[in-house]
Amino acid sequence: MFIPLVFVFSCEAAAQSVLSVVRPSYFVGGSEAANIGNATIPALDGSYQCGEFQYGRKNAPGGFGGMTFPLQGKFTIDAKIQYSDLSTVFDIPANSTPNMPLARAPDGSYVAITRRRSYNANLTLAGISGLVSYSFIPQFRVSAGPFVGFFVQHSYQESEYIVSPSNAIYAENNLPVRTIDAGKVPNSLQYGLEFNASYELPFQPNVGLRPSIGIMVPFARVSGSNLWLLPISASLELVYHLPESPERELPTSNNASVATASSPKPPARSPKYARLSVSIDARGVADDGEEVAEPMLSIERTHVTEVYPMLHYVFFGDGSSIIPARYHLETRQTRTSFNEKNLYTGNALEIHHHVLDIIGKRMSQSPEASITLLGARSEHSPGDSSLAQSIAMDRARSVQNYLAEVWGISRERIRLRARDLPEAASDDHNPFGEAENRRVEIIPSSPDITAPLWTEHVERVATPPRIDFVPAITTAVPVGIRSATITVLQHGHLLRTIDALSDSAVSEYRWTIDDRSMPEAATGPSDSLLYFFTAVDSLGDTARARGVIHLWQKAHDQTKYASDTEFDKQVERYSLILFDYSSSQLDKTESERIVSDMASNIQARTHVMLTGHTDQTGDDSFNDELSRERAVRAAQMLKVELTQLRKTEPSIAVEWRGSRDVLFDNSIPEGRVLSRTVRAVVENPTK
Repeated sequence: MFIPLVFVFSCEAAAQSVLSVVRPSYFVGGSEAANIGNATIPALDGSYQCGEFQYGRKNAPGGFGGMTFPLQGKFTIDAKIQYSDLSTVFDIPANSTPNMPLARAPDGSYVAITRRRSYNANLTLAGISGLVSYSFIPQFRVSAGPFVGFFVQHSYQESEYIVSPSNAIYAENNLPVRTIDAGKVPNSLQYGLEFNASYELPFQPNVGLRPSIGIMVPFARVSGSNLWLLPISASLELVYHLPESPERELPTSNNASVATASSPKPPARSPKYARLSVSIDARGVADDGEEVAEPMLSIERTHVTEVYPMLHYVFFGDGSSIIPARYHLETRQTRTSFNEKNLYTGNALEIHHHVLDIIGKRMSQSPEASITLLGARSEHSPGDSSLAQSIAMDRARSVQNYLAEVWGISRERIRLRARDLPEAASDDHNPFGEAENRRVEIIPSSPDITAPLWTEHVERVATPPRIDFVPAITTAVPVGIRSATITVLQHGHLLRTIDALSDSAVSEYRWTIDDRSMPEAATGPSDSLLYFFTAVDSLGDTARARGVIHLWQKAHDQTKYASDTEFDKQVERYSLILFDYSSSQLDKTESERIVSDMASNIQARTHVMLTGHTDQTGDDSFNDELSRERAVRAAQMLKVELTQLRKTEPSIAVEWRGSRDVLFDNSIPEGRVLSRTVRAVVENPTK
């Protein structure tokens, strides 16, 4: 990754005859490099590892230009700028795992497959280098020197493709290849040494062609990806040597007298004294607001499972049977790319707006399943009351039409029913209840059609979660400050930049450590972050101060594994255990499934937190009591399930928030229904 432009730049003269005088020269050329990659990147099927990318290769072009300057004797020095394609491709067979997908054969059946994984690192780098060269003979020389640069393109894509059977395709996209993961490789400073050998072929006065071969030896891996490259390249460059300036003698005469005039000396400059100085300090701030001087930062990695029970209602406007625009609807052309596993957003309301596509996808994968669409109406909202039960049937038919026309579900598998108020109706005497009663309920023949949605991801949490900086500026004379910037770096990678002169930073210089600015975990006992405070005054003077934030290396980090699959703890978040309007009674079928899944994963040292919530339609005291009853009811149900499984009861904490913490947008009916919930967090320490 690292400036693989192994191109040599000469400093001696090239012409039809070899000149004895080494002159400055310009050069420009191109190269073709074989990028040989070494990595320790795990290939994952969910949380299972199906292989590891270790060796890769790809040929890629590059370009460069620069200038050569003579030194003493046979030595010259080259200064060049270069642009290199450092891309590398890794390809490995994928081992079988419990999460291994099945492929769909042309006859519609699902078959086991032989597959391979490909990891394509797309890396282009711009940089500079300085090479010292020694000429054994006038045309032949060897060169060596350092290079440094940054990536201008740094992305990756991991793909999987089917080897056999040859006619099989993935069910999720009807193609023999699928994308597993893609994203950006963190940018970082790349540096190392370059070695070259070249021979110049003169063909015009002052002009030559110079082929060369070389190798790059990087000292830095690609940040955050355990990837290292050894580029070996061949290049060809055009060299132009500056012509020699002829020496001219001044004419002299015996009769002529030579007069000299001395130029006036410029006035002596007064010595420049430092007028600007800066300092900076850092303090850690804990969740409770307590400040810690000289903070030591630790990064905790957590494997998180999110569980989203399905809210199988579709809500409609007053007197309308048109599916509202806030629901996401696919087309026949785009449905093949829909994948519910890609819906992780941390917001159950956004997931609910894909409910029809989730139902359509699952029914297309379960041809024996059927559903009943039960349309309902409000008896008091003006539009619904004027249309009687016909509007309820029209709503059910709208959902049926979408599933049949877009997802290709046979209408025989979709039964339609209608009624006035829903069986579990909200209060139909206020606008909120009226909106919640205008709906279609989706009742499946198989619980798999409305099964909870599970997603997995890795979260990193910093302790302390915030760093406050305390900068100071001192000037010897009254001057203005043109710029003042705080930067935080790890291994040359920029984590955070704060404009200390912006309005938002006048009183607080905070770094809240989120996913975008999260440091990597410590890789050694001396690993640390550097922070800098740089100020420039109106006279152009610059001052800089720096500090260090040490990273705490945990015991299990000291043997940091190539697979990077170790976690500090595992957390399961059951985002929604839903309740009916103004009720603390759990839905029997859905809640039992969720609580059963929760109980099965509880261990002796597990900590469970149950938090009750309500919507905003009641008064605060009523909502507080209702949310408490919901949390207590969920805890009782969990304890019964643990008793049946003969498991030791873990630490179970119960809290209730009433309507004080608004979970979702309460201006729409689904937002209010999703807010009537108990959220459960199951935390299992792994160390």
